[in-house]
Amino acid sequence: MAQRYAVLLVVIASVCYGLLATLTKLGLAGGLHVGQINGVQFIFGTILLWGTAIWKHRHWQKPSSRAILKLLAVGTLMGMTSAFYNAAIQFVPASIAVVLLFQFVWIGVLYEWIFRRVAPNGQTLVSIAISIVGALFAADVFHGKLLQISPAGVLLGLGAAFSYAGTLYTSGKVAMEVSSWLRGPIIATGGLAFILLLYPPVDLFKGAAWGGFWPLAGLLALLGMLVPTLCLMFGTPPISTGLTTVLGSAQLPVSVFMAWTIFAERVSGPQWLGVGLIIAGIVVAQWNREAGGKPAGGSSLRM
Repeated sequence: MAQRYAVLLVVIASVCYGLLATLTKLGLAGGLHVGQINGVQFIFGTILLWGTAIWKHRHWQKPSSRAILKLLAVGTLMGMTSAFYNAAIQFVPASIAVVLLFQFVWIGVLYEWIFRRVAPNGQTLVSIAISIVGALFAADVFHGKLLQISPAGVLLGLGAAFSYAGTLYTSGKVAMEVSSWLRGPIIATGGLAFILLLYPPVDLFKGAAWGGFWPLAGLLALLGMLVPTLCLMFGTPPISTGLTTVLGSAQLPVSVFMAWTIFAERVSGPQWLGVGLIIAGIVVAQWNREAGGKPAGGSSLRM
C-alpha cells in the first residue's frame, strides 16, 4: 500500500476515535453507565468485524494458535483504552479527557525507542513538540483549567494514553503474517473478553428502553470499532510508530470541536490556537515525506 493511503487510513481512524468522547457523553446523559457503553461498543463492533472477515474469507488463511494468542493480547490493550477513557469522561470534560489521552503521542515514540531501539529524528521531535504545545493550549492549562479537574480523571486518562500507545505500537508489528481482514476481529475479540471480564453484562441491555440506545450502539460499533480497527490494521504497517502517533493526534481537534458544538462546552481562543498547532504538527510530520525526503519515523540504533 502506498504510504499516502496508509496515512489517510490512520487519520480516518483518529477522526473516528475523536468522535467517541461525544458518543460516550451522549450515552451517559441518556442514563447508561460506562459498562453498558463499553459493552455495546465491543459486542456489536466485534460482530461487524467478524462479519467483514467472513465476507473477505478468500483473502486469508487460518492463522496459527501462537498468532491468535498474540493478537488476543493486543486486543486487551484496546479494551483497556476504551475502559480507561470512558471512565475518565465521567470525571472530566470531554475536551480534557481527549487531551489526557493525547499523551500517547510521545508515549508511542518512547515505546519505539525502548523496545526497538529506534530513536526519533529531528522532524518527528519537532512535530511532537508542536503537537504537545498545541495540546496544552487546547486543554486551556494556561488558565489553570487542569488544576480544577479530578485526580481520578487524570489517572484514568493517562492510563488510556499508555494503553492506546501500546495498541498503536503493536497493531502494525504483531502477527503480521495474518491477513489484516482477520487480525482486526481477533484483536477486537481480545478487547471484548477484557471488557466482559471488567463489566459482566448482567444489565447490558437495561438501557434499551432509552430511545437513543440502538442508534448509539450502531454508531459506537461503526465509529468505535469497525472503521478505525480496519483502518489501523491496513494503515499502520507501512508507516513508523512515530508517524502513526503524530497522525493519531487528529482526534483531539475533532473531540474539541464536537464538545463545542454538541455540549456547548466553552472553547476559548487559545484552545482553538491549540487545535491549529496540533494540525500543524501533523503537517510537519508529513512535509518532508511529501517532498520526497526520508520518512519521519526515526533512525535505527541497531549496530
